Amino acid sequence: MSLSMSLPNLNPDILLEIVRELKDNRGSLFNFLFVNKFFCEVAVSVLWRNPFRYKVNSYSIIQTYIKLFNEEERDEIDEFYNEQEKPLHFQYGKYLKVFKLEEIKNAIGSWYDKIEQEDHIGGDYNRYEECIMKSIMRQCQTLDCLEWHVRFMNEDLLKIMQDKIKDLKYFIICYYNSYDYREEKRNIFGYLKNHSKNISSLIIENMCDDEIAKKELVSFIELQNDLNEFILKYTGKNYEYKVLITSTLEFQANNLTKVIIIEVDFSDISFDIIDKCINLKLLILRSNKGLKSNEMDSYTPFKNLKVLDLSYNDWSSEVTILIIKKAGKSLTSLTIGENNIKQAINDDTLTALTDSCPNIYSLSISKTSRKSVEMVLSYLKYLKLITLQLFQIENKGTVMKSKVLLDYIKNENSLFKLGLGKNDKYWDSYNNVRKNFEKILKEHNIRLIVYNPEYKIGL
Repeated sequence: MSLSMSLPNLNPDILLEIVRELKDNRGSLFNFLFVNKFFCEVAVSVLWRNPFRYKVNSYSIIQTYIKLFNEEERDEIDEFYNEQEKPLHFQYGKYLKVFKLEEIKNAIGSWYDKIEQEDHIGGDYNRYEECIMKSIMRQCQTLDCLEWHVRFMNEDLLKIMQDKIKDLKYFIICYYNSYDYREEKRNIFGYLKNHSKNISSLIIENMCDDEIAKKELVSFIELQNDLNEFILKYTGKNYEYKVLITSTLEFQANNLTKVIIIEVDFSDISFDIIDKCINLKLLILRSNKGLKSNEMDSYTPFKNLKVLDLSYNDWSSEVTILIIKKAGKSLTSLTIGENNIKQAINDDTLTALTDSCPNIYSLSISKTSRKSVEMVLSYLKYLKLITLQLFQIENKGTVMKSKVLLDYIKNENSLFKLGLGKNDKYWDSYNNVRKNFEKILKEHNIRLIVYNPEYKIGL
């Protein structure tokens, strides 16, 4: 083949998608900057889609935004604008697609610390922060993702935001700590709900016990046309979240494909509202409590559920078994972990899994005892797994010597990925047992990884 042959002409949209796949690889993206003008602009659009996510070079990023100030913004904090500087090659601000309030506030804080220490320029920090945030919002064209704190209320910024969120897909709403939800703060969703009606993913982290805030949020959710993902993580106390959960799942029952609920008491919430989400493909219930099997409908199945996570819940194994049975033949991935060794994993649970879910190819045990691990391994012969992940509580346990696991690897030939928690002795052993174990894994093309069962919320 001649080296002078030209590369195939790829559609620009395809090239853009290829480069976007490298969004977490800053080194590769920087290399694209020097290929040619087209690749440079593509790389810039990806790097500046959310420049604050990298948590480095905050000073340079904020300075770039300052260089793109309009005349009104320059007049407000003109001490940081230098007209003699070379013009920028791109309007970098227009590429911003992700506005996460806390990340941007932190970046501005780092920028201010630097100018205060090195340039000995001080002043009204709140004025600088407000001006820069408003400019960042103004410079962007449309947002895909917004993370907002309800307690942060800036009417000027919210007014600018209204024109930027018509295509918003991901909305993360945070209620951190207690705050005074005064009269002037009651219109926060009023700025959003009439301008953003096509959110596909809603993430709520923590809650506030304020009736007006809850009603505004529920009203906002009702207006959404196609909410696919609902995530609620609550870590506070004494909050009545029944209305929020039931309203969201009822209004969006036909649209939701992913539901994630963490640290919630279901004592006063019927599981029927989850049953009615007929298109559910992913269900994660972690660290919850309050469900009772005798109050659940045992006949309504999940017809489309593919991924199920039932980790660390404080309810009986009968509840776990019933949910697994509801998932049935459509289920392909299951994660279970014990908050109490008698509450999740036992012979009845594993029998329900093998009998009801024959198409499982991924099984993760997110927390259990060494004894329960051995029990799980004894049921492997009924499953044809591609992925197996185990996290046991004891530091002294290991699966390297498990004859059941080794026989499964040798005879089944389906396993591709094996995950072991940090407590498994494998990670601290440097002996023949480990060498023999690694040899078997290599012979059967099994990839070994560290299994971290922690579930991280966010985009």
